[in-house]
Amino acid sequence: MGPGGEETAAKRANPSPAGEDRLSALPDDVLVLILLRLRTPEAVWTSVLSRRWRSVWGLLPELRFSYPEPHGLRDALAASAVPLRCLLVGGLRGAPAESIATWLPAAARRLSGDLILLDKGPERYASGGGGGGESEERGALELPCFEKATSISLDLGCLGLSAPPAGVFARLTELSLSGVRFHGPYELGGAVSSPRCPCLQKLTLQDVQGLDNLAISSDSLKLVALKHLRGLRKLAVVAPVVKELSVVRCFFCDRTRQPVANISVPQLELLTWVDAYDPSSMHLGKMENLKWLSTIFLVYGREGLAQNRACLMFVSRVKVIKHLTLILAYLQKINSYQYLMEDMTILPDTMSLHLILYAGRHSFGACSFHILRMCPGIKRLIMEFCDYFIGKTQAECPQGCICGQPSNWKTEELKLNCLREVEIRQFRGSDHELVFLKRLFTWATGLKRIAVAFNDSVAESTTKELCKMLRTFSRPEICMDFYVYQNKVKVLYASED
Repeated sequence: MGPGGEETAAKRANPSPAGEDRLSALPDDVLVLILLRLRTPEAVWTSVLSRRWRSVWGLLPELRFSYPEPHGLRDALAASAVPLRCLLVGGLRGAPAESIATWLPAAARRLSGDLILLDKGPERYASGGGGGGESEERGALELPCFEKATSISLDLGCLGLSAPPAGVFARLTELSLSGVRFHGPYELGGAVSSPRCPCLQKLTLQDVQGLDNLAISSDSLKLVALKHLRGLRKLAVVAPVVKELSVVRCFFCDRTRQPVANISVPQLELLTWVDAYDPSSMHLGKMENLKWLSTIFLVYGREGLAQNRACLMFVSRVKVIKHLTLILAYLQKINSYQYLMEDMTILPDTMSLHLILYAGRHSFGACSFHILRMCPGIKRLIMEFCDYFIGKTQAECPQGCICGQPSNWKTEELKLNCLREVEIRQFRGSDHELVFLKRLFTWATGLKRIAVAFNDSVAESTTKELCKMLRTFSRPEICMDFYVYQNKVKVLYASED
């Protein structure tokens, strides 16, 4: 044994006093930085290492769980006073309300940032979104007041929910509620209005039941999005700084009662209205700052469709708009219905037109031509092709289908001399798309640029051939760009000539 060998052997035989763990000797804030590099379940597992590690994970400022044990989560939240900047609980799997109520009050005391609760279980869809069956058995959850939270997003799979009876959400700026059934004596409108949500800027309600009357008065809201509020009868919004408002299929569900709306949003810039509209009982006030209008029109159907009437009323009351978005929707089977586009006789003067075509495999040339004929001064055109119908999967256009009529758009001339830029989205290269684009090039004599984004289902070899074909439609002065999706990211396509 060489010099020093006996000392080395002695150290191996007698390690550091008390089995020294230098990592555990680090201060809490350093250990927290280490655990932040782990997923929350992995951070929790470190609690079995030693007594020193047992409660360290409870000091984390961010917690993300999937299907947690409710009592364990409650105890963990109550064991620390460290403010939480994010609490995400996913995979609730249809948990009953009392299970969530076990730990939610403890979360309300600690949360100073974002709360996200997600339930994507099968119960949500088994009842068809009607609130019956298993979703009723889950009970109702009373949401506590999160005094320090800045953002709350709840997607609860038709779980019952009641607004907190008291308290102020003093720092809340964003609230999103989806898949909930409201009931109880406390109205949501009062809970989200300025006295109790003085900083709220964004409110989103989607797939919500039980709101018969929604009355909001807010000095801070800038965005209000209401989508599929089943059973809504009365809506009142007084919000002087709201810039964006969406009302989508909230009043259609009960056609036996006349909908009532009183909306005062004088600074409104973007309006999406896909719903019933009766000017005798629905008042929107002045919209002098409106820049974007989005609505929907059913191309085929029976005369007197409520949605088409609403669309025509909206587009007739707006004389000039900077951006107009029209959703042109088709039924899957149209041969027994009327062509309704002739009911639309006037559109606002607009600089930018966005046509979203839910046409499935039907021809969309006639309805698009009808719209463009009323918008000769547009400078920018976006056409978005949806290869399915509203709420329906795609289907082949049947032989002898009337979608090609009227066919005058294939031969009539159209002057779009102001059109400088065209953007095509979700291009698949169908015969209907190619025929229409070829005509569009002849109408837009001043066109400078066209951008085509292919649907991600189009094969590479097909993309290459379609690029060549589209270039034959074009002219030398037109700049053509093609885009494809790679890992859901839109990238410029470099085709080989």
